[in-house]
Amino acid sequence: QLQERLGMAVLWITHDLALVAGLVDRVAVMYAGHIVEQASVHDLFRETRHPYTLGLLRSMPSPQDRTRARLVSIEGRPPDLYEPFAACPFAPRCAWVVERCRSENPPLLEVAKGHVSACWRWKDLASERPPGATP
Repeated sequence: QLQERLGMAVLWITHDLALVAGLVDRVAVMYAGHIVEQASVHDLFRETRHPYTLGLLRSMPSPQDRTRARLVSIEGRPPDLYEPFAACPFAPRCAWVVERCRSENPPLLEVAKGHVSACWRWKDLASERPPGATP
């Protein structure tokens, strides 16, 4: 309400994408200090185009899941932020990694109007559905 009344922007930093879903219009997902995906909250949840974003979404508990299954974690370790990145910083943890990921850090590529992703294989994620997404 304060944002609307004063016409100001609010920057919210969190790992809790469930919280983000109810609070924001646009989302910028960061990994290792770099934006890896940015879109409207609706597009980000329905049409995820970066493996890290997909991992975050898959790690969220689902209110529909009554089995109390273990949450899915993102395998591997975060990168050493003291080391410069010549390649994709998410490559060592990524299930979609290809050789190009290990040699070049992808720029933010427009994948749809108002939606960007820093992933060479963003098209391959089109077949992946985040939890709760409708086909």
